[in-house]
Amino acid sequence: MIPGFERLQRCVFLGGMQGMMAWCAYAVLEFVVVSLLFRFTRPYAVFTPGHWGATGLLISAFLATGILAGSLTGIAVHLLSGKITFARNVSPHLILERAATLTLVFAFAANLIPSPTARNEKAPMLLVCVAFVALLLACIRSETWSRKAGLLGSPWVVSGVLLGLRQEFILFQLQNLAEQLGTRTLPYSLLLIGSLIAAIISAIWLGRRWSARLAQARIFELNWAAPVLALALLAGSVSLARMSAAQASPSEVISKSSQPNVIVIVIDTVRADHLSVYGYDRDTTPNLKKLAEDSAVYDQAFSASDITLTSHATLFTGMYASWHGAHCQPPEATYGRAVEPQVPTLAEVLSAKGYRTLGAAANLYLRPDFGLQRGFQTFRIPRPVPVLTDESPYLLRIRMREVLSWMVDTSQFDRLYARGDDINRTFFDEVRQKDFSDAPFFAFLNYMDAHFPYIPPAPYDRLFPGKNIRLLPDNLTAIQDDVVHGGPLPDAYATHAMSQYDGGIAYMDAQIGNLIQWLKEQKVYDNTMIVVASDHGEAFGEKRLFLHANSTYQNLLHVALLIKFPHNAHKGVVKVPVSLADVAPTLLRALGYQPPPAVQGKDLLDPASLAEPREVFAESFPCPVLHPPECPQGCLIRTVISWPNKFIASSSGKYETYDLSQDPAEDRNLFGSQNPIAQNLGRKLSGWIKTMPVQSGQHLTLDPEAVQRLKSLGYVQ
Repeated sequence: MIPGFERLQRCVFLGGMQGMMAWCAYAVLEFVVVSLLFRFTRPYAVFTPGHWGATGLLISAFLATGILAGSLTGIAVHLLSGKITFARNVSPHLILERAATLTLVFAFAANLIPSPTARNEKAPMLLVCVAFVALLLACIRSETWSRKAGLLGSPWVVSGVLLGLRQEFILFQLQNLAEQLGTRTLPYSLLLIGSLIAAIISAIWLGRRWSARLAQARIFELNWAAPVLALALLAGSVSLARMSAAQASPSEVISKSSQPNVIVIVIDTVRADHLSVYGYDRDTTPNLKKLAEDSAVYDQAFSASDITLTSHATLFTGMYASWHGAHCQPPEATYGRAVEPQVPTLAEVLSAKGYRTLGAAANLYLRPDFGLQRGFQTFRIPRPVPVLTDESPYLLRIRMREVLSWMVDTSQFDRLYARGDDINRTFFDEVRQKDFSDAPFFAFLNYMDAHFPYIPPAPYDRLFPGKNIRLLPDNLTAIQDDVVHGGPLPDAYATHAMSQYDGGIAYMDAQIGNLIQWLKEQKVYDNTMIVVASDHGEAFGEKRLFLHANSTYQNLLHVALLIKFPHNAHKGVVKVPVSLADVAPTLLRALGYQPPPAVQGKDLLDPASLAEPREVFAESFPCPVLHPPECPQGCLIRTVISWPNKFIASSSGKYETYDLSQDPAEDRNLFGSQNPIAQNLGRKLSGWIKTMPVQSGQHLTLDPEAVQRLKSLGYVQ
């Protein structure tokens, strides 16, 4: 071989090694900042198998990218060495290390430029990148600058500064919001900036002081810690991702008392017309079909609202939103008010009757701030550690994910809530840890796997055709915004979104099946009352609307409701309209208890409740979600249904009337000043509004992390 080619080989090899070290250093620190920091600062945050699988993919991508980038810099150094006078005394290892670190800085800056980051964040971050580029180039050219910089050009220090500044700007961004919510972020911001300054000074001082010891091989050996840690993280991630997710079933600890146990299950964001138990052509709910054989199935069940907070509050209290008070009310309660303190909840009533009460939920709106945990002796919201964080689009792992999505399915990167099996496991763990043998229990479970961004786990993501691995949540959000403002609805959106939505429903159905099987194994199924309901539905572009919390149309209000009464009493299909407000009084009556006097729902075991014509009401409040142009900040919408007719009144001045028996999609608005049905329903709605109580003033305080998670789940724009 010719000497020049040997030198090229050496430069490529050493450059590849240094590139791997530099990019692995960043990957390890990014894992610490994004994942470990989240895990140890958030209550109930847990690492899931999906998180470890995604982490393994990311580490592999960083390893490969580092080797490639470093090899290319080795070639560049070889080609430029004859044209540019490099410092003779600068170690080749240091030259290649600085060059490899340069690729990291360039990648960070290139990722930052097109990101939607605010200008007051982007400009300083780019200036820091420019400063690092200038420093690294100076260190490559000059032994003096290399000595003066000390360890400041090390990939560990460069990565730490870039990631630390990213955290600093997040704290800065949240400062005003935190003050409004009664939380202070300034002390943490000052502590972080002080730590960054101290790290920079220490890197320079220590590097200069120990420059002789850190020269050549020593610095090379020091940087080997990065790939060693990265490979250890990769091996650990692969092992943990393969760990069995089998649900642990407690044995012989469930109450065998004569008093029935109660389980209320909410399948979050599920519209009734996507359930095969309600006639949907895709078999999304085989387990609910089996449960329906032992249950009362309410064919025309309506939610009292179009958002989790308000709907769950109605489910727990038997009252409509303007009575229980848990709804959005800007500006003092933009993200929602808590349930009025004087309003009793189902868990409070049953706890007072001697029931053991426990809850496990995936939806953040079930947090204690909103009053929905009142009466529960134990309540858990297991929060998975996120792989991608919504508030930091310029993390390099964001771009790594985009590259990986061309080759593998990366949808689980976007999971921000617990899966159904996590909820079941949490419930089983609580039952196993506590003695439930001497009292009946009331359990509440909330599954969220059909919620946006529609990411059911395998194999349910492929159960129905249409998945497009290139449609990421950002793409779906951009399409939603475009369509709401007049753009066309791409066929790919509905095909992909509905295939994943239906897959999420099927996955939740499987978790319900596991729970029911466990009840049967425990021999308590017959004496357990099981309620399965959806809190609201979901829009997929109908009437140019998406998601929920922005209308009272049928795709949001028509929900599932199945009740398996103790010993399978009262089976069959019920055709008359009912409300989720009816669940609490019906449940209490079935157990032999008197509902609280203020309950507005009907006892569905009372024949008169099903025989007499009735009106069912629903409300939508201006929450900070994606709204149509006529209600940019949201409208107050109220609805009355007197089957088969429906009347909608919006604060925008729009009125609508539909005959649901002939027009279930609500395509033909029959409202008119001469329409007697519309006028009659309008009077009934006005009369109902006049009976609303005056609610107490509330200013709900949420921590910034809670607001960020509500935003990530689509509840805050």
